[in-house]
Amino acid sequence: MDRRQFNTLCSALLTGAATAHAKADSQRTPYPSSRLVYQDDSHVTLDSLEAGRAYIFGYPYRTTPCFLMRLSRSSPARGSWPGGVDSDQSVVAFSAICSHKMSHPAKPISHIAYRPEVVTFHDKQGVAHTRDGVISCCSERSVYDPSAGGDVLSGPAPAPLAAIELQVDSRGGLSAVGSLGADQYDRFLDKFGFRLAMEYGVTDVRTRSGELAVAVPADEFSIQQVLC
Repeated sequence: MDRRQFNTLCSALLTGAATAHAKADSQRTPYPSSRLVYQDDSHVTLDSLEAGRAYIFGYPYRTTPCFLMRLSRSSPARGSWPGGVDSDQSVVAFSAICSHKMSHPAKPISHIAYRPEVVTFHDKQGVAHTRDGVISCCSERSVYDPSAGGDVLSGPAPAPLAAIELQVDSRGGLSAVGSLGADQYDRFLDKFGFRLAMEYGVTDVRTRSGELAVAVPADEFSIQQVLC
């Protein structure tokens, strides 16, 4: 390989790396940090989260629900997904707004839920699969994999769930600091704004989460959970 070929190859590699980095950065939207707390105002910490239980908190707006959970498996980094937090990368957070028809946990009822138990679903080829630890939307049977950056496993959902970027302080306390991937926030707030304003008791559905975001057990957040 002569010098000209070498320089051309190096330029191509640098351009590719810069493009990949720019693409990853374009997937991230920073928002003001919100420390996660429980209903008794105690901090949500890594040690306080048990595998199999999901929590709902509002971020980056008070009216946009998100899932927080400790998975029973690791969620390693891949692509623009930085992976879960804690030493085993099992703590993750995702927007709870389905990318298909924006089904979401509402206080009267929720058609989307984290399912720590084994469930059965069919992929786009109609092949049946059994898996635990998925996020399942019963409105149109979309299924997501929180251990793989919220990827779609089944159903008509056109895009993965937006991931919520978590930050851990020196004491293991968790804060939400950004959103990763294609989100539904504007479309969601435009579509459901009137109902959300009444449900959350706010005059502006685009009110930011603020310094603190309260994490409520999913089975307490919604009066009824539809499971399929």
